[in-house]
Amino acid sequence: MKIALLSATALAGSLLSGPAMALDTSSLKVCGDGANWPPFHYKKGENIEGYDIDVLNAIFQNSGVDVSVDLPPWKRCVFETKSGNYDIALSASYSEERDRDFLLTDYYYTLQPSYIYSTQQHPNGLNIETADDINQLRMCGLLGYNYTGFSVDDSQVRKSAKDFKQLVKQTQAGRCDVFLARYEILAGFKAAQGIDYLAGGMQVEPIPGNMGDKFHMMISREHPEANEIKALLDQNFESMRQSGQLKSILDGYLN
Repeated sequence: MKIALLSATALAGSLLSGPAMALDTSSLKVCGDGANWPPFHYKKGENIEGYDIDVLNAIFQNSGVDVSVDLPPWKRCVFETKSGNYDIALSASYSEERDRDFLLTDYYYTLQPSYIYSTQQHPNGLNIETADDINQLRMCGLLGYNYTGFSVDDSQVRKSAKDFKQLVKQTQAGRCDVFLARYEILAGFKAAQGIDYLAGGMQVEPIPGNMGDKFHMMISREHPEANEIKALLDQNFESMRQSGQLKSILDGYLN
């Protein structure tokens, strides 16, 4: 999907972003999560929309670089970016493995890690005072996802679900005590697609003591201009953050 056409949100703030650094490459192949990650990237009909797309538009609109975005399954997106078949993977939280395998950009948004449980399975709630209390429960998450930023033991998270619908079913059936998610993503599904994953007695709570999970873009180390791409994105993220442009774009989806 080409993103040559700017959304109204990106167009309104595009002049605020910092000066673009020149790249020799004429195109960049970008991937995101095929299960959708609203409001950051998601399919709407035949189009791919969201905050990530608007940010890329604002940075590359006058650069002469053609940017295409695909949404394969997230695990494939990560693998193919590491292999060099994609140049950039969108919306990735930090882990030591990812820091080793990719060039991570500066963060460009922050989300609130949360745990979700079924009030039918736990009508009296859960006694959660610290993140370590969650480690004592059966935790579930999405296939290929990284939950290091949730302040829990990522190795103890059962990652078999392909989408949030499966996570909800697993939790309602009692196969999980909790599933892990960022609240803003669940809210994004409801706002962008009308899907309410918190219906039917699902209760969401922030993870105690967790001040937020920063998200980055992951650049393939196989790209000959990987360092230059990182420098360009980092420069623009900082400029857009200082000007308030990143917040303005995101607020357009959440408010």
